[in-house]
Amino acid sequence: MEEKKRFPGLILCMCGFLLGSFIPNLIWKTEWHQGTLEAIYYLTSFTASGSVSGIEYLKEIIKFRGSLWSLCMICGFSVFGAPLAVTGLLILGCRIGMVIAVSILEFGLLGGLIGAGLLFPQYLLYIPGWIFLMEQIWEQSMDIWKHRELFPVNKRRYLGKTGISVLLLSGGILAECYLNPWIAEKILDYLK
Repeated sequence: MEEKKRFPGLILCMCGFLLGSFIPNLIWKTEWHQGTLEAIYYLTSFTASGSVSGIEYLKEIIKFRGSLWSLCMICGFSVFGAPLAVTGLLILGCRIGMVIAVSILEFGLLGGLIGAGLLFPQYLLYIPGWIFLMEQIWEQSMDIWKHRELFPVNKRRYLGKTGISVLLLSGGILAECYLNPWIAEKILDYLK
């Protein structure tokens, strides 16, 4: 009996995190030395899409995050899902690593806490949701590759399991919309 290989989602995310930690260090050594509070804009650009608030901010987050997750879920019904799952987790880890590394480079050790504060509430839900979604996309896409089918057989199972990731995404969106601005404001007040 063939042993089923498990998708290395967490390992891919950590590899992306390490890569994301090194990229700002390379840029920092060559040209980028701001050292001012304006650099916080770079950090907040990962968690906020502008200066909108309330319902408008919620709509922007749903449009950005929801469209990305929907596109990824659709790719799970094709052979493109497997490469997308690997790439998606590397990019997620890379983005998180870059935020933490830039915040440490700009503000020192306290900056690491600042960067974590900018990602804190929503990424407790986004990271497990994203890893779980990519694992489902990987399995579905690999099933298509293995059986050389055009359309997947287990659509219902796939949609049910990706529904769990949608619940985690929804919780992350609400945390990003309502908790993160409050936390970011407290962090900025502390810096001033």
